[in-house]
Amino acid sequence: MRKPIAGMFIAMLVSSVTILAQTVIPEPSADFSIQKQGEAYLFSPILPAQQSIPGAPLPYYDYYWEFGDGAYSFDKTPQHTYTRNGSFDAQLWATGKYDKGKSPKTRPKRTEVSNQASHLASNIPGFPVAPREKTLNLRAVRNPRPGEEIVLIATYANLDEDLQSGELHLFYNQREYRQPHFSFVAARTHYGETEGAGPDIGFTPGFSTADHLWAGLDAGTYANWLSALPAAPNQLIQQSLTQYSQQKTWRFSNLKRGEKRNLFVSLQATEEMLADTNAIITVEGLYLGEDGKTAKVTLEMEILASHDPNNIAVSNKRISFRSVKGKDLDYKVNFQNNGEGPASTIQLTTGVPRGLEASGIKILDMYPFCPICPDEPAANLSCLDTSIQKDKLIFTFRNIYLPGSKQDGVGDRDSTKGFVKYSLEIGRKMKKYPFDSQASIVFDRNPPIMTNYASTRFKPGWSLGAMVGQNVFLNQPGLNSTFAGLTLSPFKPYKAYFQVEVFPATTGRMDFPEGGFILHQSTRQTTTQIGGRVLDVVVDSLIRANGPGHQEFQTLSAVPLQLRKNVNDWMGLGVGVMASVQTERFTASSYTIGRRTSFCKIDATGNCQKGDVFQELSFSREEKTFDRGDLTRWDFSVFADVQLGLVRRGPALGIRNVLRLTQEPRYYLTGYLSFKI
Repeated sequence: MRKPIAGMFIAMLVSSVTILAQTVIPEPSADFSIQKQGEAYLFSPILPAQQSIPGAPLPYYDYYWEFGDGAYSFDKTPQHTYTRNGSFDAQLWATGKYDKGKSPKTRPKRTEVSNQASHLASNIPGFPVAPREKTLNLRAVRNPRPGEEIVLIATYANLDEDLQSGELHLFYNQREYRQPHFSFVAARTHYGETEGAGPDIGFTPGFSTADHLWAGLDAGTYANWLSALPAAPNQLIQQSLTQYSQQKTWRFSNLKRGEKRNLFVSLQATEEMLADTNAIITVEGLYLGEDGKTAKVTLEMEILASHDPNNIAVSNKRISFRSVKGKDLDYKVNFQNNGEGPASTIQLTTGVPRGLEASGIKILDMYPFCPICPDEPAANLSCLDTSIQKDKLIFTFRNIYLPGSKQDGVGDRDSTKGFVKYSLEIGRKMKKYPFDSQASIVFDRNPPIMTNYASTRFKPGWSLGAMVGQNVFLNQPGLNSTFAGLTLSPFKPYKAYFQVEVFPATTGRMDFPEGGFILHQSTRQTTTQIGGRVLDVVVDSLIRANGPGHQEFQTLSAVPLQLRKNVNDWMGLGVGVMASVQTERFTASSYTIGRRTSFCKIDATGNCQKGDVFQELSFSREEKTFDRGDLTRWDFSVFADVQLGLVRRGPALGIRNVLRLTQEPRYYLTGYLSFKI
């Protein structure tokens, strides 16, 4: 029977695994079809259905295509003509807007191109420079979202007369953030660019060997010319490396006059990026030409939890409170007209977080670009109107034309997007509380669209302090002591916080009167039997001082656990636990070493009467100091205190009530002066 049962079990297991494998939801992918139409190729997306977000507009896709030859497109169904024969890997990145699902993963698809008409071939490998083209441009195909891949397009162009060679640098992962935002995936080059060394690479001029560049220059003149080159490229690299922890470098050559090229870089957004959602982050591109020409561009992106085109972002998610006064925070409100027609009036209403000064608002940038409205704008004037209410900012685009994404004839979705970027100054009365801002967006007379919250919180920071004071024993003033110590706590906290303290220099002195006192005592307890009764016998080894003397003690104390709360700027309360270790030194005119036995003797009534017998073993009349370090005393205490003064930062007076748990006397008071920086 065992074999049939085992066979049935295996069959059931295989069946269960098969069913489970059939029910696993595959990762969505961005598939597409390619159709040849004459000398052009038509690309059409094949994408999974989207998941609507309740209450949000209907979801849709944004498209980004790479055709494998250095060209790209943002159209939904682009047509592309290859200018040379070969094998090209085309890819599609689709970004779901108002979609709570994951963006489909790109899947390359190879296209074989042959028999292309010769008149299509260009005399330059890249593309012609467009009017008002820049030497370097950097753009992202979508904003980063934790766990997703983004693509950066670096476009570099030759706007000069001569053939160009040089380097392209990409810097990412800002040092001001604790966790890296991106990991490098791949770079797709199409013009012979070669990747350089690691992040410490410098720029070493290496000039083209074209004969016409150096005609008539002898070796000495050439060397002198090289030595006279400015050191600016290396300085630019070092400046960027102080802000970014990661770098990639590519070397290019033979960039012709009027030619531009595209280099594509894929970065994987890390899951840790979620902690900085709605923050404005940057990456930086640097162009270094061998002729000394340089260009730098900084690309801003907003970290999104979902690809909602209507959002608000802030330049700093976490800032230091110690140096925050007088600084600005940048906010950026993005919006997109998803209607079937253009919008002429767009109103953005944003909250002003407490502690920020709305009166010092600065408009940094906007799109559609228009002038700031005068006090009494004309009826047909296109402008941005800014008004300030109690805790709100209202930006109104008047008499503009922002096309709708569903409008007939609109193929470029970027033309349907806009933004306002502004800065607010952090006021002097800012308190160390997290704060956030949300925006409301109204297109013409449509219902308002509410954005996410852009939140900022303060780094804890650390405040080092000093304490000096006096411990006062009300019933035994001989135990009074002075102390000095250090404290460590968060900088200027407004919530309950923990503080640690250490006091390495607590000292005290107590005088003993003439008549003798015990310096040292160790005890051994045994039992004996007298008259049929079991009795305890205690033997003490003693060092007994004779005559007057004094005790000096030094205590190391620490407060490993203390909870404090500043009621306001002038009063603070605290409770905690303190541990102390004490070493003692005694000085006496003479001392005796002996043994004292405590025993129980039976009297006439049969009761046990305690008796002592002291046996002197040695005696010294010379004054001597005796160190009781081998009898180190440990003490544990609990306390509560109150402080008055500049309790967040600065001097304050405090009084502390201390209850000792293991030593006598149990209770004492501490008065102290503290100072936090």
